[in-house]
Amino acid sequence: MAYFLLLLIALPFAEIYVLLKAGGAFGLLPVMLATVFTAILGGFIIKIQGMNAVSQLRHDMQDARVPVEPVADGVFLLICAPLLMTPGFITDFIGFSLLVPPIRHFFAKRFLRWLKGKVATGEARMTIIRPNDPPR
Repeated sequence: MAYFLLLLIALPFAEIYVLLKAGGAFGLLPVMLATVFTAILGGFIIKIQGMNAVSQLRHDMQDARVPVEPVADGVFLLICAPLLMTPGFITDFIGFSLLVPPIRHFFAKRFLRWLKGKVATGEARMTIIRPNDPPR
């Protein structure tokens, strides 16, 4: 949690620094256009990959398979969206990196392994609610 808080504090300063350096090297207008372009391009790619994840989810559900990969893809695409919409080149780099399926799957597998370890040690709990179960 401390790393996350440090990231929330340090990232805006790093973004401002990189934007100022890029503005000094390339000029204000190209940097502004680049940040708008990356947001639009990222949104377009997220839409396409999101529709693919939903399609894969439907196929897995129809085949009675647990839809681990499409759900993990959806979660990471939800993480990508604000990263790509935030003006700055560092967040864009992270967001576009997570749009590359092998990179996204690498982090998804690591996250699921971490979560499984937390559940196994009792540090986290998972509750599965089926649609027809009565509320608790």
